[in-house]
Amino acid sequence: MSNTLCKIFNILKYFLFAISFVVTLYIIIYMYHRLEKPLVLSYKVFIPYLLLFIMYCINIISDSKRVKKNFFYNFTSVLVFVLISFVGYRAIFDNYMLANTKLGYNINFNYFNDFLIPMKIMLYGILITNVLLVANFKTKEILTTKV
Repeated sequence: MSNTLCKIFNILKYFLFAISFVVTLYIIIYMYHRLEKPLVLSYKVFIPYLLLFIMYCINIISDSKRVKKNFFYNFTSVLVFVLISFVGYRAIFDNYMLANTKLGYNINFNYFNDFLIPMKIMLYGILITNVLLVANFKTKEILTTKV
């Protein structure tokens, strides 16, 4: 059962990664258009997405078993991408937010902007975990080493 769930989460994380990237891109494009800022200045938001994309490509090409079979990593990745997608969905479609209806932009930029830093922290956490899993560190040997 755990093996089946791990495979499902492993496949699901790639789809949710794409959905969360598209939702973030959509909101950032409209936010920077409203602020009349060049879109190039938003590179800080998309660096973790780019690095994760590179790591996911490395995982697919090298067929990394430690990443594919790590249930906790795959489940956490799915949860993070669902959260990013949910916040983006709520910023766009939630009509009961006061700022969404009062300002008339049909996107609550303040709500999404408050979420940008936690989003980057979660994405960098997934990235660091992926790098450690691909590097194949022997954590059991590190933890049992006597001083």
